[in-house]
Amino acid sequence: MDETGKIIDRLKAAVNAKSDEQLATYLGITRQNIGAARKRDDVPAGWIYKVAELSGCSMDWLRFGRGPQYRMAYDTADSQPQGRIASPQAPYNPPADRQPGAMGKALHDENASGFGAAVEMLARIYNSGDQLLISTISANIRAFCEVIDRKQRST
Repeated sequence: MDETGKIIDRLKAAVNAKSDEQLATYLGITRQNIGAARKRDDVPAGWIYKVAELSGCSMDWLRFGRGPQYRMAYDTADSQPQGRIASPQAPYNPPADRQPGAMGKALHDENASGFGAAVEMLARIYNSGDQLLISTISANIRAFCEVIDRKQRST
């Protein structure tokens, strides 16, 4: 099976879709869109993003088939996985025992960088409920993913 077919199969598995039609319904597109993606051998990054956001699955697992299926919690100090915090029922729920104000410190700490700090900042934005911030960051993430995908295809 080609890579596009594998990605589409992982997307279907993440949302428990049995067919391209069911996946299309979940994504809000037509079955023909999925057929066109197969034909051009390219799965839009937006599909991966949407399934990841709604299912709690890791974008790395959806796109590349590597790593844990579900997103992991990361400590900003050492960026080591601390355990599963996402599920299809709760795409992102930070642990209740997280210290209040820890994220505020990370936002102002020049040394708090990397994947763990980015996940924490994104969680703070998404948990704020501010739709303007959420839609802005979502659009930017999609744009970054599309640029990365274009660069990967051109190499």
